[in-house]
Amino acid sequence: MNLNQLRYFLVLAEVGSYSEAAFQLDIAQSTLSQAMIKLEQEFNTPLFYSEKRISYLTGAGEVLRSEARKILANVAESKEKMAQYLNGNLGCVTIGVSGSFGVTIVPRVINLYQKYHPKNQLTVRLVQGNTEQLVERLSNHEIDLGICSYSRRNEFVEFSAIKREPYVVITPTDHALATQTSVVVTDILKYPMVTFSTRSGAYYDVANILNVDMEQLAIAMQVDDPAMMAALVASGVGIAVVPRIYLLDHFDVKILPLAESRHRDVYCAWLKYQMLSPVAKEFRSLIQQSGGDVVSKN
Repeated sequence: MNLNQLRYFLVLAEVGSYSEAAFQLDIAQSTLSQAMIKLEQEFNTPLFYSEKRISYLTGAGEVLRSEARKILANVAESKEKMAQYLNGNLGCVTIGVSGSFGVTIVPRVINLYQKYHPKNQLTVRLVQGNTEQLVERLSNHEIDLGICSYSRRNEFVEFSAIKREPYVVITPTDHALATQTSVVVTDILKYPMVTFSTRSGAYYDVANILNVDMEQLAIAMQVDDPAMMAALVASGVGIAVVPRIYLLDHFDVKILPLAESRHRDVYCAWLKYQMLSPVAKEFRSLIQQSGGDVVSKN
């Protein structure tokens, strides 16, 4: 049984005449007859009976007519959905976000997409993890895109720089450094610190900024969440070197620039040879346009 046979069957059931059905279908009457014979052989039962050159459906034919209509309707609906998918009007995109990287980017991109395509049927899924976890999930086809740091650990993952965030020093508002307009590294080393854990790429960024073995520092606490770091600093646990993210403005801390400017780069990542859906491709484009100054990963 194939779709053409079902289509022929429904037309014949409607007009009740092989010659008229063949005319409407623009096929030879013998082609129509052979198609109906094959259907009856497949179901091992007559589908039509004739009276005075008019073909009527048998009971089995009535059952098949109902099912054939459903099948062809489902096929038409599937074709429509495929067309919508290929046109980017329907789809799902899974985005992996590392740390605070996507806090402002993802909502902005979703808003832009909805503004451009208010009637599109879109599902956005978010997955959180550190950069290495997101790279692994890209490799395993678990996510379409990642917003993360750069990693050299997988040659099959492509990275596109989207924004640059400066590192700053945060202190309690009554801290000795709070009156300064900028902070040098030697000042930072004098005080207990709240730092990222070794699971975070930012941990190694801070180590490079300070140019010291982190184990030699007076580390008060290690956490992965910048918001938690800011809360701990505000409570007087220590000072911290963190990327300048908008969340810092919601805490009672002093935000000070480094005397020697340093930054972290934020990237959009995807699997080089994966065939992204039209929706995912558009999201990648919107993410790439969402940042500020782009940077080179070399």
